[in-house]
This record gives sequence, structure tokens and C-alpha cells, in this order.
Amino acid sequence: MKLFGKKQAKAYLGVDIGASGIKLVELSAAGGRARLLTYGFTDAIPGGEGNLLIQDPARASSVLKELIKASGAKSRRAMVSLPVSSVYSSVIAIPEPKNQEEAKPIIEAQARKLVSMPLEEMVLSSTFVDPVKKESVLKKEVGKRKKDGEEGKDEKIEAPKKQKNVRVLISAAPRSLVQNYVEIFKGAGVELLALDIESFGLIRSLIGKDRSTVLLVDMGARRTNLTVVEKGIPFFTRSVQVGGMDFTQAVGKTLGVEAAEAEQIKFDLAMSELSGLAPKLVEQVFGQLRNEVSYVFDQYKRQELSDNKRVEKIVLTGGSAHLPGMVEFFVNALNLNTYVGDPWARVTVPEDLRLLLDTVGPSLSIAVGLAMRDLE
Repeated sequence: MKLFGKKQAKAYLGVDIGASGIKLVELSAAGGRARLLTYGFTDAIPGGEGNLLIQDPARASSVLKELIKASGAKSRRAMVSLPVSSVYSSVIAIPEPKNQEEAKPIIEAQARKLVSMPLEEMVLSSTFVDPVKKESVLKKEVGKRKKDGEEGKDEKIEAPKKQKNVRVLISAAPRSLVQNYVEIFKGAGVELLALDIESFGLIRSLIGKDRSTVLLVDMGARRTNLTVVEKGIPFFTRSVQVGGMDFTQAVGKTLGVEAAEAEQIKFDLAMSELSGLAPKLVEQVFGQLRNEVSYVFDQYKRQELSDNKRVEKIVLTGGSAHLPGMVEFFVNALNLNTYVGDPWARVTVPEDLRLLLDTVGPSLSIAVGLAMRDLE
């Protein structure tokens, strides 16, 4: 297994292990574009003794193996996402190095000051936001050349060394968490090629080469992740403890039904604009996101290393993104253009499945982006 491994031209699995289940997408390259081969996802899986699925590698391996079989996926080469809430990420500035190899000890020294755990207990990765390059200028020699009485000539010479900084995105995950993923995929008989952060998967599938400053709102089962993306780089992320399960519980409490029936009603609401129940519950359950988003915007504005200070639009994804009233909630709360992201926009899919894929798309956005990773 290689963290952020090298590109290889074959079919790949993108695997998103969430709080309540696993999502899987298999993509291959076709004509310079990703092509959907198959996909699958599990129903909500309650964790034993309140634990998340990722905390039980043996059980997760079994679930993943069954999901691969049920989906008909052929590839056994996979990328998996690390949850935003478990990964430390920050954009830092370092003196411009001669090359990326020279930057490693500088990055590690900065990381030691920032992460809460000893660096020896973390897996650290880095992505350069700015290119590393040498600069030269055209200068004129001062005075006259003595040789042959010729005057000084313009020459291209190296500029005096100036202190220039470059920005680097650093990400650090606990080794114990990484080891859990290694055990899960080994137990499922799948080669784990790379671990990626959830936000990078979403950027690939939902943003692509769009250079706008975007707020990604990923609504998971237990958490909603708010990520400001500037020129394809996640500059600020906040994880809020509210998600689809809270909406399901609100449905159950309002209608007096059990959890399983409430989950089905939630699904039906997402498929229909006829009911006025969903917008009311969206306001009730997700209302706290107003203050959280305002906090994220304020923190992003304070970032010294960002080029832009204003978020231009909002992209929603995750299982609750399709709920009636969700787009309107964000538009009214923040007065910004808001869209439900389409993870299939950069993927060739069967047209006869398009309606179904549009329905499940927001839940599969991370998995799609993971499978695209080595197809770019």
C-alpha cells in the first residue's frame, strides 16, 4: 500500500467507509474520460457497542467483501477516504526550497508545531499549493568593461537570492487509523493503493478544474463537513455534529414511527416535492449550520495564505442533499448560489440509468472522486 501512490491505467474502486455503511464505485478510463462500471452501497449498519464500522476492521472487511460481490465489481485495486474529522489539515508557508525533497524536513518541523500528537504516531503527507521554481531577471551591468574598451552589455544573470515563501497543504492522520484501513482491505482481499482525504475526493468529482472559491457541504449520517475550496485546494474545514441520522430521528419523532420506517419516509421525501414536511424539518435539524457556516467564512477570511477572501457559491452533497428545502435553506441563510453537486458530470454513465444515478449520486460523490484519482 502506498500513501498517495503512483498512477496506473486500469479500473479502480473508490471506497467510502462512513459512519453507517460503505459506498463503492468502480471506474475505468475510456476515451480520456472516466467510465462507470458498477457501484454499490450498504444499508445503514449499526456499530457494535456504539463503535463506528472503521473501528471494527474484521467486520468492515466482511461487509466490504460482500459489497464487492453484490455489486459485481471486478477490480481489486482500491482508493479509500480518510474522514475529515480524523485528519489534521492546514496550509502553511515555508521558504521556497530548491526542490520538494529539500522541503521535507522543513515541512516536518512545521507539522510538529501544529499537530496534537507526536509526529512519529502520524502519517504525514504534503501537497504544494504553489509551484517550486527558480527565478532569474535581466539586469544591466554597472559601469564599463575595461576589456577592449567596450561598454557594459545587458546580460541575463541570476537574481540576488530573495526570501520567497511557497504554500504547502499538510495533512496528518493517526497511524492507528491508517492501520485499521490496511487491515480492512487486506481482510477483504483488495489491494489498497492509496488513502485520500474525503475533501479531495469531493473536489475531483464535484469541482474538477473550476477555480472558483466554493463551500463544499457534505452531509453524512452523523456529521456535516464544511470545506472552503480555493483553486482546488481545501483551505479550511470544519466538521459539525449534525447529519442525516438527526433528520431521520426528527421524522420518527414528528410522525411517531420507528427508526426503520422513518428512514424510508426520509428516502421518500427526498424523491418527492409534494410534502411540506421536509423543509420544516430541514430548518429544525440543520438550522445550526447558519452559525457554523458564518464561522467558517470568517475564519477563511482571516487566512493570511489564501488568495481570495470571499466564497462564491455552495455545493451540497451527501445523503441529505436532495431533501426538499435544503437548497432553499442555504440560499435564504447565506444569499449565495447553491447547487446539489453532480458527481457524474465528468463520468460516462449509461443513459438509461441516469435518473437512478442522479438519485444516489450525492451519496456516492466521495467514492466517485476516489475512483477517479488515478484516471486523471
